[in-house]
Amino acid sequence: MGGSKKETVPYSLNIMNRFNWKILGIVLLGGMLMALVGCSSEEEAPPTTPAAEQEYPDQESWESTIVITRDGRKVAEVWAGYIAYYKKKQQTVLKDSIHVDFYDREGNHNSVLTAREGVVFNRTNDLLARGNVVVVSDSGVVLQTEELRWDNRRQKIISDVPVIFTTQTDTIEGDSFISDPDLNRYEIRNPRGYSRRAVPLRKSTEEKN
Repeated sequence: MGGSKKETVPYSLNIMNRFNWKILGIVLLGGMLMALVGCSSEEEAPPTTPAAEQEYPDQESWESTIVITRDGRKVAEVWAGYIAYYKKKQQTVLKDSIHVDFYDREGNHNSVLTAREGVVFNRTNDLLARGNVVVVSDSGVVLQTEELRWDNRRQKIISDVPVIFTTQTDTIEGDSFISDPDLNRYEIRNPRGYSRRAVPLRKSTEEKN
């Protein structure tokens, strides 16, 4: 018969061609997804701070003393195991135990403060003490708290956290405290505690008569 022969392609070759196209499509799609994820990760990565921008102290000293003054008069001597001065922040950081001696207007010593660490704010000469803060006056009165500040303008020691105030006869707890550095004139908010003082009893009407 005069008709032309139709050329046939082996069935296995058709399957192989379709399989190759599928593999190529999967590879291309995977590559596109990886590229998108990589771009997204680069865009969302937080900026890193160069080491040069980290703040370091302008001056450091160990086992040293600084003096706090008011109108040219020495108010306190502050000793610390480590002292770091930051010019930009105008702060002096005190670490590794601090010891503060307070003086009255006549230059007489009146109390001692000890704490774990603290900060002196150089513009005002205020002091913040933290960690097992204990103030002992020369008269034997003791104040204990976890945080206390010295207000240099008002010449007061102030605590806004719970305190324990102990004299020879009284032990008082309170929610806040303000006092002169000698601990003689003080105010305690919500005071509670006990006294070892003898309280005189009133005589009854029968005894009076």
